[in-house]
Amino acid sequence: MSAKINRRGFLNATLALGALAALPTAAFAKSISRFSLSKSGFALKGYDTTAYFQAGKPTNGTDATTVTYKGAKWRFATAQDAALFQANPEAYEPQFGGYCTRAMSLRKEVPGDPEVWRLHNGKLYVFFAPVGGKHFDKGEDAMIALAQKHWDTLTKVS
Repeated sequence: MSAKINRRGFLNATLALGALAALPTAAFAKSISRFSLSKSGFALKGYDTTAYFQAGKPTNGTDATTVTYKGAKWRFATAQDAALFQANPEAYEPQFGGYCTRAMSLRKEVPGDPEVWRLHNGKLYVFFAPVGGKHFDKGEDAMIALAQKHWDTLTKVS
């Protein structure tokens, strides 16, 4: 059985493919929450994001000290930490919205574990598991570039 393609059908198919090809790549982007959120809605699973920079370790925030930023709730250990974040949130927010940096470099979106982290060039990166951090240590800039390339294809929603 052979299929016949008439001129009109061919023209319509060509026009449809041309229109599809002309769409911006954003039309095909995957939607993702701007920040990886815990079940209770906290960014960085409720950890104080300033603590990595100030204390050099992960520290749980408290419900008594929260800030809303870009639609996400952030917890802090102290009011001073919250004020520090509010003064310059971009300096303290985790890269790639708190999703695993290694997974992001592999074009996947996996929540990061705040207990598995690295600071690199003044930025906070989190990973799903310790192996991600170990891979990061072998080539930080290369992994970041790959992760950024994928992150930029995603449509971030609040």
